[in-house]
Amino acid sequence: MKKLSFLHCADLHLDRPFSGAQSLPPDIHNFVKDSAYRSFRRIIDLAIEESVDFVLFAGDLFDSSYRSLQSQMVLYRELQRLDKAGIRSFLSHGNHDALDGDWISIDWPESSYFFGQEVESVPFYRDQQKLADIHGFSYPERHVIENMSIYYERTDDESFQIGMLHGNVEGNTDHASYAPFTISDLVNKNFDYWALGHIHIRKRLAEDPPIVYPGNIQGAHRKETGEKGCYLVLMNEAEVMTSFHSTADVIWQKESIDISKVETIQDLLRTCEDILNHEKYSSGGHLVEFEFKGISSLHIHLLQDDVLDDLLQALQIGKEDELSGFVWPYKLSLQSRPSWNREELKAQDGFLQDLLSISDAYKVEDVESEVAPLYEHRRAKKALASLEEPSTVIKEAEELLLSYLVDDKGGKS
Repeated sequence: MKKLSFLHCADLHLDRPFSGAQSLPPDIHNFVKDSAYRSFRRIIDLAIEESVDFVLFAGDLFDSSYRSLQSQMVLYRELQRLDKAGIRSFLSHGNHDALDGDWISIDWPESSYFFGQEVESVPFYRDQQKLADIHGFSYPERHVIENMSIYYERTDDESFQIGMLHGNVEGNTDHASYAPFTISDLVNKNFDYWALGHIHIRKRLAEDPPIVYPGNIQGAHRKETGEKGCYLVLMNEAEVMTSFHSTADVIWQKESIDISKVETIQDLLRTCEDILNHEKYSSGGHLVEFEFKGISSLHIHLLQDDVLDDLLQALQIGKEDELSGFVWPYKLSLQSRPSWNREELKAQDGFLQDLLSISDAYKVEDVESEVAPLYEHRRAKKALASLEEPSTVIKEAEELLLSYLVDDKGGKS
């Protein structure tokens, strides 16, 4: 019976900067900035340990078409390790690192095959027996809007047929629609496995055949939460078995706390600390955002002055020294609601009704245009964090005003 084993990874983004965690302690910052390189190295370690036949890299090896020499040398050294272990590698460039960029040329190992801009199939042999055809292409430029799956064709019925495709499945609006395809497009090709890239979330689109997004190998910002790594694929004529292997040692986490069940700020601090001390944070690096939810009178207090900043700093005390197995709380998000009824306040005649009507009419573009001069100011912009979600500014400003007008602490309307 024919057997085949390989690793499937994608979206290495080797020179991609971290964003969203401001003012990390120096030691943690230095640890975090090289995390993608370490995750990549662990993928190669796994390939060698498992003695796989080859490794598939399904697009976006680099974060830019103008890739750095450092990141290219990192890729070269790891591909060389595969070469010395007798393991082939098949690589494609995606929308981030398209072929029309500018970079210093490198002579890659002979066992590494980089796909060109046209869809092509490359045979894989073991002991002079053909076992598989690997199909793929690289982006000639950043914007590939054509459905490239139409150019993939099975070459024979005897060998395994594996497609590599860096693109966006129809219906996914979270990512740019590059090389768009439908699930039926791929199923109808009668391939044995589809190795996808482009989406930074691990997802299986189909089981027969497996159509798999492995996600990226290292989260670079707070929306890329959870474990990151690659898939080990074991294939024979009867079945295809896949197993995910986590290789990233810096993981973004989001913890939700229902503050309707918490009575005081001190209790809230204790609840957060209990989470940070949980066993799941005992190894590796973790960047943690706490999201406060629920309806509570605490919401108003958390809006006041520097309460959230003070709470965050209290949670960070002593954490900068825990480089081995560090857990760093970097953000507190207020998604909770005050205990007052907004619709009842809006129904009242007078100033509160006017305030809430103005708030409803205010748009994200209004926020951006109003704060733009601050971010253009030579001194002010250095002290300001990036405005990640302008829509929350409207909500927070409204609730801060209402807290002074409605809540007993700020006076009555």
